[in-house]
Amino acid sequence: MAQPRNRAARFLWPGLALLAVLVAAVAWGIAQEEDDLRTRARAALADAGIEAEVTVEGRDVALAAETQDDAERAGTIVEGLRGVRTVSAVAAVVGQPAPTTSIAAAAPTTAVPSTTPPTTTPPTTTTPPTTVAPTTTVPETTTTTAPQPAGATVTARLAQGTLTVQGTVPSEELAAGVAAVADLIYAPFVDNQLQVDPAVAPAAWLPAVPGAIAVLPVVGEAELRLEGDGATLVAKAASPEKAVRLQGALEARLQGTVPLEADIEVTGQNPPRFSASAPGDGTVTISGSMPDQAAVDRIVGAATQAFGADNVASDVVVGDDVSAEFTVFRIPLVFIQFAPIPQWEFNIDGDVITGNLRGGATFAFGSAELTPELQALLGTAAGIIARNPTLALTVEGHTDSIGSNAFNQGLSEARARAAVDYLVSLGVPAERLVAVGYGETRPIADNATEEGRARNRRVEFAFGPATPQGDQ
Repeated sequence: MAQPRNRAARFLWPGLALLAVLVAAVAWGIAQEEDDLRTRARAALADAGIEAEVTVEGRDVALAAETQDDAERAGTIVEGLRGVRTVSAVAAVVGQPAPTTSIAAAAPTTAVPSTTPPTTTPPTTTTPPTTVAPTTTVPETTTTTAPQPAGATVTARLAQGTLTVQGTVPSEELAAGVAAVADLIYAPFVDNQLQVDPAVAPAAWLPAVPGAIAVLPVVGEAELRLEGDGATLVAKAASPEKAVRLQGALEARLQGTVPLEADIEVTGQNPPRFSASAPGDGTVTISGSMPDQAAVDRIVGAATQAFGADNVASDVVVGDDVSAEFTVFRIPLVFIQFAPIPQWEFNIDGDVITGNLRGGATFAFGSAELTPELQALLGTAAGIIARNPTLALTVEGHTDSIGSNAFNQGLSEARARAAVDYLVSLGVPAERLVAVGYGETRPIADNATEEGRARNRRVEFAFGPATPQGDQ
């Protein structure tokens, strides 16, 4: 029997030797393939500008990048490489080995035969992992606090006679207040883009916005920006006095709710001048000096449209280095607004505006109630005074000759007071208004006729410094 065992041994040992060689070759080949795959993965990630640790086990690749975004990009790149079976990509601290448990779970490797007798100790690779991925794999956004709501912003820009309002405020009421001021002072040249968003954070300066916008016409060009806890003003003024006046008016409106940073360029230009007179016969005479020919053409064109070419006598010219003040762009509207009024005068001399409106809309006999025509006239007056912060307005009440002197005096004062109250309701500060009654003492028509008496039942407006009744 010994001879058969020797024959079996003669065939067994060469077979075992060949198996050992094959195992070694397979192991060497796997190691070579892992090195090649690791090299190609690193090269592909480097070309993409991604820094990541690469761990290869067979054809399974584990990646550890600095951020979740880099990890996802790295995984996509490596998945496309030749020979890759599975990819596990996580965000972890670069420099630490990438977790490999997901690879083992995804695709267990085939056991390689071994010539070493098995031991009773189970392989360490079969021990379930006791740890989870590093906490740095959780995207940082999951630990950040909710973003704070954006704050309110308002930008008001005055240029070429047009007001542009932009920004976001938290309430419809405030937006309506801004729109009312913009329409009163700047209409029809208003571009109101203000938005309402109840989610924006409020600011202490919000209630002051309408008043702040109202004083920009002190100069011809200005931009006011209110945001967060600051306010900035960039403007051009013809004189240092106007620069000081604008900054002071804005600070007064803001009432210390926010500091104002002002950058006002003083140009040293000459102020515009303008005069217009309608004596009541359907004609109008105009003169003045404007900053450019375009302004001259706009003014003469508006006068011609309102009164007719044959009824306009013009001496409006281009002046020497004249500032394009806000009033320059409003002058054409004077002819449209004053056309229904039979007799009026309007003058601009530098910063001083004077004039008066006479006749036109009147009261019913014995009444101080404002008619719709009178309310329209008062709206015109309100716009003029609102656009000019230094302007005062005297409202004069008049009556016809019917009735006693005492009755007519009281009635004229009531008419003037009704007009002032209406102007205040439109937003004109009461301290800039004076009500004066003249009774029947200043007729503009014959009280012997009904038509004449109707014309005498009126209010008149005198622009300029208000004076006490005794000085009239």
